Amino acid sequence: MLSTVLSKEVINCQNVHELGKRVLNEWSEFDLESFDNEVANNLSTQGLSERIQQVRKSLYNHLPKPYKESLAIILRALPSILPNDAFDTKLDLASQNGFIMISLTAFVSRYGIEHYQLSMNALKEMTKRFSAEGSIRYFIVRYPEQVLETFSRWVTDDSAHVRRLVSESTRPRLPMMMALPEFKKDPTPILPFLESLKNDSELFIRRSVANNLNDIAKDNPDVVTNLLKRWNDDKSANMIWLIKHALRTLEKQGDVNALRLLGFSEKPSISVGNFSLKTSEINLGEQLELSLQLNSSGNNDENLLIDYVVYHMKANGKLLPKVFKWTKKKIAKNSQLTLAKKHNIKPISTRKYYPGHHEVHLQINGKVMAKIDFYLKI
Repeated sequence: MLSTVLSKEVINCQNVHELGKRVLNEWSEFDLESFDNEVANNLSTQGLSERIQQVRKSLYNHLPKPYKESLAIILRALPSILPNDAFDTKLDLASQNGFIMISLTAFVSRYGIEHYQLSMNALKEMTKRFSAEGSIRYFIVRYPEQVLETFSRWVTDDSAHVRRLVSESTRPRLPMMMALPEFKKDPTPILPFLESLKNDSELFIRRSVANNLNDIAKDNPDVVTNLLKRWNDDKSANMIWLIKHALRTLEKQGDVNALRLLGFSEKPSISVGNFSLKTSEINLGEQLELSLQLNSSGNNDENLLIDYVVYHMKANGKLLPKVFKWTKKKIAKNSQLTLAKKHNIKPISTRKYYPGHHEVHLQINGKVMAKIDFYLKI
């Protein structure tokens, strides 16, 4: 969800002022002008994270110092609860239900960490307006047993946003948020929550369950594949989608157990008749033109997951692999399949190219079945 729009502009003077007006409506002593000026100071030079902290600090400076009092004012000033399907439709992240809410949850995690019950109740209310998935992770780290006990109740809450908070906040590798090393090491404590939510009526919760499992798979692949072997007995469209989404990293890595769950044989009855490049020498900015012929020798149709792995030359002279998706195909028994693919070798911000020997490996159902080389000129 948080990857929808990550512009720092979602926290700006206008929506901060609107937040201040909400607070003023609930506490007449609030100095709105001073709050606006303090938040606006250097705002144009700040990134998203800095802006979030700026709002949080300014609220602290302008609200009563007893945490219980300041939190009560903030809770009264919250915007309306979002409908359950808010994250399956377009959400204005620059609104009060957007990233501005992250500043309020940050207020709770920064100033309310010593007040477990008060703060957890507050985050439960806040997550209904946007999401408290990042801030509540500080409580998971500080109070692991208490939070898990709380989550055992929240997992059946009437609010879909609260139920999703359980699955999303326990992700071991939630993007843009601090990792949860204990769950990376042993995800067992969170599996019962995912079990409870796997058939939730809301898509955005089932998506969160799949994302959590995808995170777990990066450190504990067998935990995920063993769990999904059980879930795979459910052949509903929702479960088929969830399993596929949960296994996307393992599928790309060619994990044998994951591919088996997805219907790809570990040893397809095929042979590679021709795997070639149009030219073995290219310049930076040109395309690799791959071609491929497969021959089936089996007595049954075969599902094939066809990938290719480009081994890029690095500055130290070593080759580093990068897996790219080619296609998924079904090849009929005793038949041939011919494919072609173009791959750009052009400058991008996330990769620096170096001249010299490179390789391309053909990977089918997780197994390398052929390889060719090319020389890159820069």
